[in-house]
Amino acid sequence: MKNPFKTIISVFVLASVISFSTFANDKEIKKVTGFNSGIYASKDGKIKVNIDKYNRASTSILFQDAKGKVIYKEVAGRGDKKLRREINTNDLAAGKYTLEISSQGEKQTREFQLEEKVTERSVKID
Repeated sequence: MKNPFKTIISVFVLASVISFSTFANDKEIKKVTGFNSGIYASKDGKIKVNIDKYNRASTSILFQDAKGKVIYKEVAGRGDKKLRREINTNDLAAGKYTLEISSQGEKQTREFQLEEKVTERSVKID
């Protein structure tokens, strides 16, 4: 016969673990950020940056190479709610680049690797 005391303790511990993990997940979901961004590369050699702001703070976009040289910089005002930008990378050398978006202490960073497209030629003799 099982000990009912051990069974009750086991059920209590299991219920506690489940409830604590549920509350922890709820706190993470409710965390509000000042902005949301979408960053992607297009086939025509441009980096597209979309920012939706939820705060009344200025927001900065900084695009730089691996050595820290600034390629593109913009500071959007407090009243701007949506930002849509294109950064042309066609004239940039191959290498690593970093795009950083920051607003009111929050920061999102993406890294890009630009590579040269290698084309091969072949000769056919008839």
